Parts: sequence; C-alpha cells; structure tokens
Amino acid sequence: MRKTALLPALLCAAVMAPAQAQTAYRWVDNEGKVHYGDRPPPPKAAREVQERKYSAPAADRAPSFALRQAQQNFPVALYVGADCPACQEGRDYLKKRGIPFEEKLVASNEEIDALRARLGGGEVMVPSLQVGEKISKGFLAPAWGGLLDAAGYPKAP
Repeated sequence: MRKTALLPALLCAAVMAPAQAQTAYRWVDNEGKVHYGDRPPPPKAAREVQERKYSAPAADRAPSFALRQAQQNFPVALYVGADCPACQEGRDYLKKRGIPFEEKLVASNEEIDALRARLGGGEVMVPSLQVGEKISKGFLAPAWGGLLDAAGYPKAP
C-alpha cells in the first residue's frame, strides 16, 4: 500500500517541477521489489523498466493575467508592406517582447486609403503600430515601447 501511494506523489512532483521536462522511472528489481525514482536503475539490477517523460503543465505556458488584460483592452495591429526591412524589425520587436498582434499587409490602393483614414490623414507609413486606439507611424522602438507600456503590456514575455 505504501508503494502505490508513492507513485502518485512522484508523478505529481515530476509534473509540477519547474524544468521543461522530467523523467520518472518505475522498475522491478531481480527480487520482485518495485522501485520509483528520477534516475534509471543500475545496469542489470532490474528485470522490468518503465520510463515516462513529463512536461510542464500548460498553465505555466499560458499568457499572464496582465498580458490577457492588455490584449483584451488594447489589441495590437501591425500594418506592414511587402519587402519592408523596417517592418521585419518591428515584427521582431513585438515577438521578442512577447506581444500578440494581428499583422495587416498594406498593398492595394484600398488598403492604403483605409490606413490613411485610420492614421487621421496625411502620409501613410509602414510599419505602423496600432495599440488600442493609438497609432505610431514608422518603427521607433522607444515610441512603440511607450505605447505598449501605457496599455499595460509586460516588458518581457
């Protein structure tokens, strides 16, 4: 009875461990005794070995509360052009910071006119970042960071 109570405890510990993946072993030695552990049995000491790998729970990989709140209240849209090096820099900046965003390609005249209207008229520039109702033209990391910070987005993923 004691051995069977140990297995769930070991499995829980393995699943809750902070490492990305853990391995748990169950083996039966030559005398028929069952063992559990995080290390494989010594060579030729076991007649039956079971190995199980466990990864971190999905909750550990879920977005933080702050990120979910910011995303709900201030969605992020990135307006890009085709073959645009600055657009790639902006995209990389958002990905590095862990910001979920919707990417919108501005290619046709209708899309350019729609972006011009969204920007309040004037020159259309890509990349442009929209955070909630606020927009920043062109890629400037400090300006984008300020918009994202003001919206409550975390500074790091």
